[in-house]
Amino acid sequence: MGTTVDERVAAGREIVESRVAEFADLFGRVESDWKYDGSRVTRADLAISKALESEFSRRFPEDQFLSEETDPGAGPTLLSTRYAWLVDPIDGTNNFARGIPACAISVALLENGIPIYGIIYDHMSRSLIWGGSGYGVSVNGRPAGLSNESPSLQSIVGAQHCEGDEREQDDRALQRRFKIRNLGSSAIQLGYVAVGWLDGVIAHRVNTWDIAAGVALLKESGGSIDYFDTNPFPVVDFDVTRPAFAYMAGTPEVLSAMGAAIGRGKG
Repeated sequence: MGTTVDERVAAGREIVESRVAEFADLFGRVESDWKYDGSRVTRADLAISKALESEFSRRFPEDQFLSEETDPGAGPTLLSTRYAWLVDPIDGTNNFARGIPACAISVALLENGIPIYGIIYDHMSRSLIWGGSGYGVSVNGRPAGLSNESPSLQSIVGAQHCEGDEREQDDRALQRRFKIRNLGSSAIQLGYVAVGWLDGVIAHRVNTWDIAAGVALLKESGGSIDYFDTNPFPVVDFDVTRPAFAYMAGTPEVLSAMGAAIGRGKG
């Protein structure tokens, strides 16, 4: 990678790490409000987003900053720079507000709309997970990678929601094939696949900011991902009101077994 990416990777790690104390201080101690789409938001989401934007913009004024907490009335933002930062200041806000530690800061570096590096602060394990193309993947500085478990009834797959219709059928099919966990944070669940703590993940309603960091981590670890509809990357324009999408990911073997279990995808 060129020096420009090296500089961004180093700065990104430092900037995310600098927000951990604030995240921990506000954890479980803030009142909630509700956004236009019914999702929870707290002043911590807004404060951390603003602080991240300020620091990234100061260090890399030529880069765009894209956050889940962007004003929904602003409309789509066309990506017009080579590099952009795609941020979820608190992934798992419901958990964060209620004092449940499965919540995270998630930051992805995009190059031409593609996630190339991801940084996740996982409050549940108090770990910093980071990595990307050509940089490896690590947890608190220790190298990490995919699980080497073969698909079995003991494989652990992260899930998102108990949905209705065919989504519920997917969940039930996977419950018969694997052990299922719903941690309440899409960033954490995909990140855990990349570092081998989960074997796979399926989610029916996610957004680019939920998984962009995890996508960069997963690709570097050698994992596989299958979007049920259209691949959301590269991001061409950013709009927080865009409909959510579905995907599943895991080790190549587990992803194949998941696809076979639900009768779709690459299985």
